[in-house]
Amino acid sequence: MKKIKIKRNTNGDSRSATTIPTINAFGDANNIHAMDVEKMMKSFAEEIKNRSTDHDWSKLYEPYRSMFYRDLCNTIEGRMKFEDGEWYKFHCDNERHHLLKHCPDDVNLIDVLEMICDCVCAGMARSGYVRDLELDLEILKRAVRNTVEMLKNSVELEE
Repeated sequence: MKKIKIKRNTNGDSRSATTIPTINAFGDANNIHAMDVEKMMKSFAEEIKNRSTDHDWSKLYEPYRSMFYRDLCNTIEGRMKFEDGEWYKFHCDNERHHLLKHCPDDVNLIDVLEMICDCVCAGMARSGYVRDLELDLEILKRAVRNTVEMLKNSVELEE
């Protein structure tokens, strides 16, 4: 994630202000805070956008595209279960959004959002409905913690 420059400013919060700020200094602090949040959210949205362009890359590029097609054909013809195929294991191990099959240690909310979008789009396009999503609460908690760390690491604090 790209770095976000944030200036230290204690005037907008009773927990950090050391003196009572003027009404203008208080207003300025709140405006600056709102702009900082906007910068961070835009940067986070850019990360989501970047992830969206890479979704299911293992279906698009060789040799994985042919591997996927072979396993798909074999499954349709009844020769195997798709989940037992070589491609499926590779896909789940190497694409971050398959959280129930292979959850990365640094899972984050972008992974969770990609999983949700994937399931909704696949379900609606392929069957007209979306099955209930199962997501372990521990995975969600870890995703929140890791996202907080990712965002904290993107901050460049200026004095």
